[in-house]
This record gives sequence, structure tokens and C-alpha cells, in this order.
Amino acid sequence: MSFFLFKSILAIFFLFAAIIAAITMLSLMGKAKRKVSVQILRKMHKSSGFVFAGLLLVISYFCLKYWAMVGDQISTRAVLHGVLSLTLIIILILKLSIVQYYKQFLRLVPVMGMIVFVLSFVVFSTSAGFFFLRTLGARTESSDISETAQPPPQGSAEKGAALFKSKCFSCHFTDREESKQGPGLKNILKKEKLPFSKRPSSIENIKKQLKTPFLTMPSFVSLSEQEIADLIAHLKTL
Repeated sequence: MSFFLFKSILAIFFLFAAIIAAITMLSLMGKAKRKVSVQILRKMHKSSGFVFAGLLLVISYFCLKYWAMVGDQISTRAVLHGVLSLTLIIILILKLSIVQYYKQFLRLVPVMGMIVFVLSFVVFSTSAGFFFLRTLGARTESSDISETAQPPPQGSAEKGAALFKSKCFSCHFTDREESKQGPGLKNILKKEKLPFSKRPSSIENIKKQLKTPFLTMPSFVSLSEQEIADLIAHLKTL
């Protein structure tokens, strides 16, 4: 299971907890007649809130770890996702502080709760939602390509070197086998097994590693078949 898939699965439960917390809050504060008792609704709201906050902390840890690994190669979408997530955390902390210590501002809690709920959807959409959409699109594109039975493109080592510099250089050495952020790639296709994943060292497994990476390596499902061929042509020269 790739890092992004694992984080996206956690994000689904995170969003589900946010929905439960929002529904119970609306039921408590917006309904005069309720089918469920106030005590049960409060317990559900509190429990879903704990799950929401816990998953937010866990997912934030993995995001920060990924940011530290990628460095200045992070995308604009990821920066937006990070800013929105930080805003969500700040508003959530303010909301909890008001509930616990500053009760004179309790009138603001429902509004802050709805802001947290809306931000949860936006944060989910800019990360897990994007990942699932991109993965589905890549599979559809792969299916279309297989149906047309086109011959595999010929790779250009020169173009692959430029692509490697923009996508991979911050995490991998090319002139040694020692690890940087990820493993060194010298002689990568001459070894018996790939580092970390321990899959047999082959072109197909490198393609698989790019699409469904092992551990914390980011996924590159957005790369075209030509770009992958160029990248592999470059790896053959190492």
C-alpha cells in the first residue's frame, strides 16, 4: 500500500467523523423535536470529535513528514492543502478552547463548528479527493491505451535526465547507492532487487513503483507513458 493511498483511506474516516459531528451538532442546536435523546447526541458528537481530532493529528504528521522529504519540490496544490489544513487546526483549537475555558463566547461555537466542517471537505478534496480522482483517471487512460494496443514508446535518456532533475533529484542520488531521502539509484537496473520494495529489478517493476510506490515515495500516476519511457531510458544509463 502506497503512502498516499494509506493517507487517503485515513482521510475518508476523517471526513466521515466530520459529517457525524456536524449532523449531531445541527440536531442538538437546530431541532426542537428530536428522535434521539440529547445525551446520546452529545455522546455521538463528542466521540466523533475525538476521532476527527485524532485522525487530523495523525494525517498532519504524515503530511509534515512528506513535506520534509520533498522540500522545495512541493506542488502548489499541496501548499494550498497545507494552508487550509493549518487554518482548520487553528479554528478547531479555538473552538475547543471556547468550549472548555471561555464560555462567554459560546455563541460563536456553532459557526466555528460549521467552518471546521466546510474546511474538512475542502481539505479532503485537495488531497485524498484529488488522489482518488487522479488514480481513477490514470486507470481509465491505461485501459484505453491497452485497448488500442499501441506499441510502447521509445525513451529518450536526455529527456529522462531532465525529467529526473525536476521530479526525482531532490530525493535520489544518481552517482552512488547511498540513500538521500530515498535510495541511491546507481546501477538500479543492474541489481537483482529494487531497494526497499525488494521487487525484482525490472522495467515493469519500476513502472509499478512510479504508479503505486512503496512506503513514503510519492506517486507519479500523472506521468505519461512517454515520460516514463524517457525516465527509464535515463535510469538505464546510471
